[in-house]
Amino acid sequence: MSQIVVDTSLCVKDGLCVDVCPSKTLRRSEEGLPEETPGSFCILCGHCVAACVCDALTHTGLPQEKMVLAATVPPDPALIDSFLLSRRSVREFKEQPVARETLEALLDVARRAPTAANSQTLHWIVVSGMEKIHALSAEVINWVRASGTRPSAVELWDQGYDFVLRGAPTVVVVCTPAEWDWGTEDSATALAYMELAAEARGIGVCWAGFLTRVAAVHAPVRQALSVPEGYVVKGGLMLGEPKYGYRYVPPRKPLSVQWI
Repeated sequence: MSQIVVDTSLCVKDGLCVDVCPSKTLRRSEEGLPEETPGSFCILCGHCVAACVCDALTHTGLPQEKMVLAATVPPDPALIDSFLLSRRSVREFKEQPVARETLEALLDVARRAPTAANSQTLHWIVVSGMEKIHALSAEVINWVRASGTRPSAVELWDQGYDFVLRGAPTVVVVCTPAEWDWGTEDSATALAYMELAAEARGIGVCWAGFLTRVAAVHAPVRQALSVPEGYVVKGGLMLGEPKYGYRYVPPRKPLSVQWI
């Protein structure tokens, strides 16, 4: 059964939908209309529907009522560049958790990040509340203490400073199926989307590297996060209102590039 429905009264036979199809699921019929290629596999990317300038094509796997109009005018490059350059890794937060509606908005942005073959396999875990997050950090420190890998982190913990999750009021973790080969790449891309969307809303962000690393080797951390069976933790973010602001953008190392 075909997933593609073409309104022949609207189609102008320009072939745009065929040209943009990354999996070559579409081809032109003898009449010049788009049709599905036998034996092909549609990845539900939606390019065909999104590119059609005359709204002649619909896809049964992509409900029209859930389509969102795309921005037609790109934002000012100087504004975007300034925003990206001003991003800081925030490690000192105010205590109030990020509002639920803000987190839902951030997750909605992150779930639209590109994934390999449009797989969309990401699973998200949101932890809110200082006590829960402190307990999560403590479980990470248990492994760090036993392994002897980072004595300085243990020393800071014993002195009352959370070197793992920095006292953040909210932590977001992303998981993928263990067998998915592109889980790391998909997760990093989605987390970057979330980070920038959070920055745009005045939310400070820092990547939870300690938590991610230890979750891969220490089952109690995965249990504390209630990671679903068959999934692995691929990354996480600490989020919260920044305790401090930053007036300057510090310099970075010189660009290392090779032109071929």
